[in-house]
Amino acid sequence: MRCLLEPIARAANMENICKGRFWEGRFKAQSLLDDNATLAAMAYVNLNPVRAKICNTLEASAHTSARKRLTEIEQEPAAADRPLAPIAGIRGMCVLRMTQAEYLSLVDYTGRQIRADRRGTIQGPAPAALARLGYRPETWARQVLAVKSDFSRAMGAVECLIDKAAEMGQCWLRGIATARWLAAQ
Repeated sequence: MRCLLEPIARAANMENICKGRFWEGRFKAQSLLDDNATLAAMAYVNLNPVRAKICNTLEASAHTSARKRLTEIEQEPAAADRPLAPIAGIRGMCVLRMTQAEYLSLVDYTGRQIRADRRGTIQGPAPAALARLGYRPETWARQVLAVKSDFSRAMGAVECLIDKAAEMGQCWLRGIATARWLAAQ
């Protein structure tokens, strides 16, 4: 990552005629080792403006893929039934078999679970996609919040993290305990 980020930072500093750190220490890169980790990271990123209180709803979040999906569905209602696109356009690298509408429903539901400043509970059942993933609502919200702080270099199921650690020549990776907890729920 250093080899990738350094030239970008130097170019940006030259363009802005400044010196110093360009990338803040709070930013990190994580390998997403399975579909559930990818889905949790997608939901986490789409909910950033809501959590930061820049907006209150997905509909009001201007620069997220959730907003882009909602706009597409408004313009063409049939888009709601389309499956999520493969990652980077590569076949086989997909995020489960989930439609756009199911994904948006899951993200909206997750946002309502995470927002501590909202009173009360969610009325009605959790989205069907959540049950298909094998998550209970509390466990799913915990998985999404774990993206930020519980995992470091990689995120995924216990077996995936163990394999990744071995591949890197390490005994463990930060986040294995969280992955074990999530698997036990």
